[in-house]
Amino acid sequence: MSIRIFLPTVLLILLGSSYSNAQVFQTQEAYNEVWKQRAVKLIDTLGTRSLIKRDSVRAGLSLHPRHYVDVMESVPLINRGIDPAYGNEIITKEANKPFRGGMFFIHDIMGAYLYTRDKLGQEAKDAVRQSLKRHTIYRGDTENHWLLYYAGLYLAAQTFPNDPGTEWFNGRSSDENLREAREWIEHWMDLTTSIGQGEFDSPTYITVFLAPLYSIYQFSEDQVFKEKARVMLDWIWADYAVDYLDGRYAGGHSRDYTYDTVQPEQAPSVAWGWLHFGTESIPRYEITNLISAFSDYRVPVAINNLANDREVPYTQYERKRTRHIMRHGTVKNEPVYKTLHMTSTYALGSLQGGILQPIQQHTWDVTWPGKGNHHSVFSLHPYYEGKELAMFFPEEEEWLSDEVDRFHVVYTDPNKWNSSSPYEMTFQHENTLIVLYDIAEGTNHPHIDGFFPKNLKAREVDASGWIFMDTGTSWLAWYPLRDYEWIEEKFNWRLRSNHLRNGLIFEAAQYTDYANFEAFKRQIRSNAKDIGRFVSNGYLAYTRADGVKLEFGI
Repeated sequence: MSIRIFLPTVLLILLGSSYSNAQVFQTQEAYNEVWKQRAVKLIDTLGTRSLIKRDSVRAGLSLHPRHYVDVMESVPLINRGIDPAYGNEIITKEANKPFRGGMFFIHDIMGAYLYTRDKLGQEAKDAVRQSLKRHTIYRGDTENHWLLYYAGLYLAAQTFPNDPGTEWFNGRSSDENLREAREWIEHWMDLTTSIGQGEFDSPTYITVFLAPLYSIYQFSEDQVFKEKARVMLDWIWADYAVDYLDGRYAGGHSRDYTYDTVQPEQAPSVAWGWLHFGTESIPRYEITNLISAFSDYRVPVAINNLANDREVPYTQYERKRTRHIMRHGTVKNEPVYKTLHMTSTYALGSLQGGILQPIQQHTWDVTWPGKGNHHSVFSLHPYYEGKELAMFFPEEEEWLSDEVDRFHVVYTDPNKWNSSSPYEMTFQHENTLIVLYDIAEGTNHPHIDGFFPKNLKAREVDASGWIFMDTGTSWLAWYPLRDYEWIEEKFNWRLRSNHLRNGLIFEAAQYTDYANFEAFKRQIRSNAKDIGRFVSNGYLAYTRADGVKLEFGI
């Protein structure tokens, strides 16, 4: 995280500066009161939905497991006296035959158990305890899986102390499980706060990191460990806050599902952002958020204000890391350099390019606020290869692509919207970005794509070669370095260019930067470009609207 950006913002908040945003608060108490109102609304809304689902299942109208009441939804059913018998039934059934096995099961079943244990029936309690002996609990294969698993194991071992290994699925005693779980979690904390998360800034997986930390904070009997969980919650929330724009997680991401990439408003992070940062334009009620709504932890008001104060634009620089590199690399964790330029009307952010995270990397985008969906523009090379996966996974390289495609469906798709690429590189300075591609002969899917949503207020292909856009809150300009075609799709226009050496120049502006759209276009047209040598030697130069000259090359 960028200390030089983060600290001054926090200091301004602590000094009591006044802001126009309604979600900026002067005191922790004021924030807590508004947060509580949203939390109650979330719990009440999901409580009503759980009864509807209960009645639907009982009537035989829905038999799919995903339509059943979730184990975390059992908590208000029991604790609020809405339907304690059904809440107990849900926990008992999940413990006897978990719908979600492994790390998700052990974390969520322990959360439900601990939140309801004073009112939970003995049959449900026995079922939970026996599940930890009978079921082989899969640890998973990613960073977020392991944190879920070890948080659940820690809470289980703490809750059922002094039991021998014969009473546990893994043959280890309660003390051994408690020690192993805490050691791994503390290792992860140290790694994350020194060289960064491997699954960093993910609109999907941030919630899977937050949830187990909430559980540890709420239920750890060790006050030192509890405090470490609180610090990590502050750390992750602050890391999210600097990239937060009206509910959306802006900029480059390590892992982003293709449907969330083109529709950032629907990512899981949005629901958590709404509850904790209060973006009213996108209220979301999701079951996963209950664990934070039940908790005693509160986001510090300074972090809330960091997420909501967008009066003064800023540029921040962060360093993250790749996940562990097993093959085809020289170091265990390559550094990831991230840039984000934030304003009240758009956020432009990028990673440096290359293979930083397999399968779901989102290298850059520009995002803007407001109601509705598809508020982003970006480009990518839809790369796939067994070698990329073999860098991070231990299985045989020859069949990894097909195996990943079974689970992620779109991995080998030429039209996918999320991908790393060894042939992509970026250079960002504040509100300007240059993206270059130098794709090798014979590479899978040797083209680049750009995403342009149809809800843009304007998308104009200018005679100068620039593509000008009006988002409704800001103006954008995209200069393709090679010729291309437009492909119309349901929600967007796809810009496709089939040249191996390729790229674009991009500049964004707020409405207040120019008198009108025409003035913005005149300025961008007049900006000097040196692109004559790009095809031959990969070099280009661009002079921004403020006179700053950027030079970049392959």
